[in-house]
Amino acid sequence: MLNRRFLRIKALQEVYAYHQSECSNLPQASRHLLEEVEDLYKLFISQLSFWVEVKQFAERRIEENRNKHFPTEEDLNPNLKFVNNRVLNVLEENKSLLKLVDKYKINYADSREDFIRSFYNRMIEYPEYQEYMNNGKNAFGDDRQFLVSVIDTYMADDSALYDYFSDRDLSFNSDFQVAVFMLWKFISEMPASFGIDTPMPPLYKNPDEDKEFVVKLFEKTILHANEYRELVKANISNWDYDRLALMDKILIFMALTEFTEFHFIPVKVTINEYIEISKFYSTPDSRRFVNGMLDKLATLLSEEGKIVKTGIGLIDK
Repeated sequence: MLNRRFLRIKALQEVYAYHQSECSNLPQASRHLLEEVEDLYKLFISQLSFWVEVKQFAERRIEENRNKHFPTEEDLNPNLKFVNNRVLNVLEENKSLLKLVDKYKINYADSREDFIRSFYNRMIEYPEYQEYMNNGKNAFGDDRQFLVSVIDTYMADDSALYDYFSDRDLSFNSDFQVAVFMLWKFISEMPASFGIDTPMPPLYKNPDEDKEFVVKLFEKTILHANEYRELVKANISNWDYDRLALMDKILIFMALTEFTEFHFIPVKVTINEYIEISKFYSTPDSRRFVNGMLDKLATLLSEEGKIVKTGIGLIDK
């Protein structure tokens, strides 16, 4: 579930927090990093189960409307497309998801009649919802595309949703938008064959390797910070090092760690990854700086024999 980019982002956040807090207990910080990775996955599961809760709220509203003293024709014969959404229905019954919801003690009972209603009322006004409910289509792909569109267009920028999840768990503060992207990716890639017995993607694809990767990336970046600082200072041009944002420095330091410590990751992959991450955590000017510095430093370190890549397609000749 958590690919290497997500792990890089978590390491980036933890390195930044380490420097901001002037923490000196590296083993403790490493353990906290792994806890933060788990919290990101927990937030993803929470957001996924939130959509199931919204569907269940819609079902309760339909039933309440049918039982009015003077129901309208629409109350008696409502449009059931949303509550029959195939993606949400299979998630509601999926055994693996239910186990994870139980494991993380996720429960929306305290907010069903206020926050869930508020979100539902906003959702039914979205143009995407109106089009979905009235397009006459009846297919898994249409059900999935509706959710993908709403998640992509509205969720990441929904301040009420952000505040809601942050209030439920303070560890969710820095991960809300990352988790929304994970949610979008999971739903957009869900096959029609996904069923109640389909396992949810695990936290780590390769637990031992992935944990080692993120912890080593974090620790080596911290341990070699002074060395990297001098390297950047010696090779910077048209920029004032002391005025660089801490986040930009960390992005470069982490890339330098991958250049020299991770012999199985191609240099181009590392550069592209940190440029992509910088788009979300830096300014446009910072992105240009990070790109230029990484190209320059990669060439320098290669010439000095400090970058050695091994493995199929990576062996230096």
